[in-house]
Amino acid sequence: MPELWVEKYRPKTIKEVVAPRDIIEKVVMWAKKWEEGIPQKPLLLAGPPGVGKTSLALALANTFGWEVVELNASDQRNWQIIRKIVGEAAFTETLSDEGEFFSSKSGRLKLIILDEVDNIHKKEDFGGEGALIRLLKRQPRQPLILTANDPYNLSPELRNLCEMITFKRLDVRQIVKVLERICAAEGIKADKRALEAIARNAGGDLRAAINDLQAIAEGKKEIKLEDVIVAKRTQETDVFKVMQKIFKTFNPAVYGEAMLLDESPEDFIVWIDENLPLEYEGEDLLKAYLVLSRADMFLGRVRRRQFYRLWRYASYLMTVGVQQVKSKAKGGWTRYQKPNIWQLLIQFKDRREKFRKILEKIAKYSHMSKRKASTEMFGYIRALLSKADIKTAASVAAFYDFTEEELALITGNEKRAKEIKEFIRKHKLHRVEEESVEEKASAEEVEKEIEERLKKAEEGKSKEKKAEKKKKKTTRKKKREEKPSGVTTLEDFFG
Repeated sequence: MPELWVEKYRPKTIKEVVAPRDIIEKVVMWAKKWEEGIPQKPLLLAGPPGVGKTSLALALANTFGWEVVELNASDQRNWQIIRKIVGEAAFTETLSDEGEFFSSKSGRLKLIILDEVDNIHKKEDFGGEGALIRLLKRQPRQPLILTANDPYNLSPELRNLCEMITFKRLDVRQIVKVLERICAAEGIKADKRALEAIARNAGGDLRAAINDLQAIAEGKKEIKLEDVIVAKRTQETDVFKVMQKIFKTFNPAVYGEAMLLDESPEDFIVWIDENLPLEYEGEDLLKAYLVLSRADMFLGRVRRRQFYRLWRYASYLMTVGVQQVKSKAKGGWTRYQKPNIWQLLIQFKDRREKFRKILEKIAKYSHMSKRKASTEMFGYIRALLSKADIKTAASVAAFYDFTEEELALITGNEKRAKEIKEFIRKHKLHRVEEESVEEKASAEEVEKEIEERLKKAEEGKSKEKKAEKKKKKTTRKKKREEKPSGVTTLEDFFG
């Protein structure tokens, strides 16, 4: 399977990057400050996709000989991942490509690249943006570059912690220069008008232009204007149309279209897996699943290593790879379906949320933890609601304030749940809030209590005085018995 040109011709050094001179100079100056041991604010490279933000960061690291930690925020973006991967690399030690930590005493810098940070989670249960803000406030000891398609999706606090550099879409002339260089390296004779048409269709997206060039040049040594379909590039392509091109054609340009989908490779592979048996059969189906399994292996490596450049190989296998293994194209129209597993996951999540609320009620009204409610109480309550007489079951349901939906989930019987709820409504059963065990004391009782305590205190003092006098008498008596005869002391004289 041919290597993707976007990877093959990715800039290796900062000199090869296609970007305005002032951006290059600013980034190089930032890197030199780090080399001199002067920590700098993280860079936020902002701009539309395909303009070279990530390529610039990788080329910078390669130019200065830095190690790289790359994390794609659009997938792994919760606070645990931010803290573990980015935090450890930025503050503790440097992380090798094999996952081992270097000692920071070696002096080697590690460039941490956090891609698509504008897609980071903001919800409290994930807290990725909050974790990142806390990390930046601690002033990382390693250089950090963030990329974002829309920086204004980020909070002002996060933007202010970074130095933002804005990229604009590349013009046709810049893209054509890159395409000409690739054609020369591949030994392809290209009509400049054809390259200009590809550049215009790309809409300033260099990555899309290179993908289109590779798709058009597949198996050719010459590219003419008529080889290029001159039409405005669709920025978002429907997933059903992409699958149709995978299953029913042999056009490798489908890879570029798949990259524009608003679906991650981990989601898109599920679409392919669900609909593959509708189009392929026999040996074609076997070969397609073998290719799809290899794509899944790449996705597994992405999950384990957070090395998101492998997404491109997975995407190529699940699109062009699956497309090319079929013996012949199948015509006609096929009704594709949404992945069934997603519906099951939604149902399971909904059921799990309801069960959590049930345990919360049991824990609250039985005065115990949710864990104890799950392991010790839930079984008894389910048995009572399912097998006890309707009056007892209704009393239990009213005590715990269960809804009809919750009763159906506990008993597994909607009819039984309806009967219990109907009995509760008919007899107007409801939960009675527990009265406070401690009653308020009256003013007289309080006053009486105070008097008793004062009396006891006075009696205690009186006893202490009597004991003290008795002790003194005993001491004097003992001294008189011990003194020599005929000796008079001052104590004897005075009394």
